[in-house]
Amino acid sequence: MLLRDRCWLWGHPEGCFNGKCGLKDDSRMTPMECCDYLDIGNTFMVPMGFKVDRRKYNKSFKRLRGVGWDCFNAAIEPEKIELLIADARDFNNVKVGVFDDFKNWDDKDEPPRYKQFPIQNLYDVIGRMHDNEVRRLESWMVLYTRLFGVDEQDDRDFQPYMDAFDGIIMWTWEERNIPLIPEKFEIFKKLTPKNRRMFGCYLYDFDQSKPSTPELVKWQLDFYYEQMKKGDAEGIVFHTNTMADLDLAAYDVACAWLDAHGDEEVPDRN
Repeated sequence: MLLRDRCWLWGHPEGCFNGKCGLKDDSRMTPMECCDYLDIGNTFMVPMGFKVDRRKYNKSFKRLRGVGWDCFNAAIEPEKIELLIADARDFNNVKVGVFDDFKNWDDKDEPPRYKQFPIQNLYDVIGRMHDNEVRRLESWMVLYTRLFGVDEQDDRDFQPYMDAFDGIIMWTWEERNIPLIPEKFEIFKKLTPKNRRMFGCYLYDFDQSKPSTPELVKWQLDFYYEQMKKGDAEGIVFHTNTMADLDLAAYDVACAWLDAHGDEEVPDRN
């Protein structure tokens, strides 16, 4: 499969960060437009608490290979997974449910998000995703590098939650921690022996409310590609459409990198 076919956009409602996070200009780029801009064929759609018309977005995604929707709230209210199943019934490319910020919303969460519902809810929801009247839907979870490999007991306590998912996306929130990614990935592999794996790559530094450093973006993409070629991970998730039209250098780097490598073959996922 081509590398670009293993890449995803982390999509948000267009303009949702306008006037926030240090942005001085307004963005109008939609998730579908950003997929075209990056020349990738998959997106996760994460509404960020905004009320969105799921059907209209799904219609805009008609040409994409894969579409996923955030369904964290289904872990709290399992019946909400029916929204994803209904999407899949009407749109053949809706294949995935993603559980955003699964372990914590931020460092101040009390208790952590995943402790706000019974673990059986999670297994019930993912069981319904796997076995429903439409087709098997994949389950993916977001996990930040700052939230594992710090306390062994905490990792052991969290393991049953990780084991529930088909795949886990490893993200690094703080740019200053990017040099730790190789070390963190070795830990991540040990924690995910049965899970599929992807990497998340921020093209804007939300931690410091400023543009991402282009050189660090390229370093990440090169490292992630090496792991994909080894078969240790299967894809990259680019964050996000909501700054992609603001002439930021990190997006230029991502586009150039995809132009250079997007049509290269990568091994079948393990």
